[in-house]
Amino acid sequence: MYKEKEERGTRQVRRMGREEERLWSEFYRTVGDPTVAAELIAHMDQDDEARRLHSGLYLRCRQSLRRAKERQARAHAVGRAIRATLFGLFGWPLAMLMRCGRFCAGAGAAMMARQGEPAEIRLTEIGRRPTRKPKPAKVEPEARAGGSEGR
Repeated sequence: MYKEKEERGTRQVRRMGREEERLWSEFYRTVGDPTVAAELIAHMDQDDEARRLHSGLYLRCRQSLRRAKERQARAHAVGRAIRATLFGLFGWPLAMLMRCGRFCAGAGAAMMARQGEPAEIRLTEIGRRPTRKPKPAKVEPEARAGGSEGR
């Protein structure tokens, strides 16, 4: 009876070993995905034995992350170049056209003589009126009393 349990245990251990190997071989196929590679590296950094047993997988994960980083840098550079080209082709000429349009509209508005609001007209009339000189105040002669004036 003891031997049966021991054999069952060894079968279970062998089955777990096969399952473990199948899982690790699947990791070799999916290591191209940067998220899987990052998780595997995090796991292997904590488990030295797994890193020792699967050092090739660890190196492929590192390589996969490096390639993903390079791919992202290239995509950013291409995006920057495309944005700069499109701005040069469309954005800058459109901005200059709008700036010229605003200038011409302002110049045309300044050249056209138009009457303003009634309040504006009234203010300009008030500004043109000659200023009135204030009338001098009437000076009343002082009544002199008979007497000496400080002599």
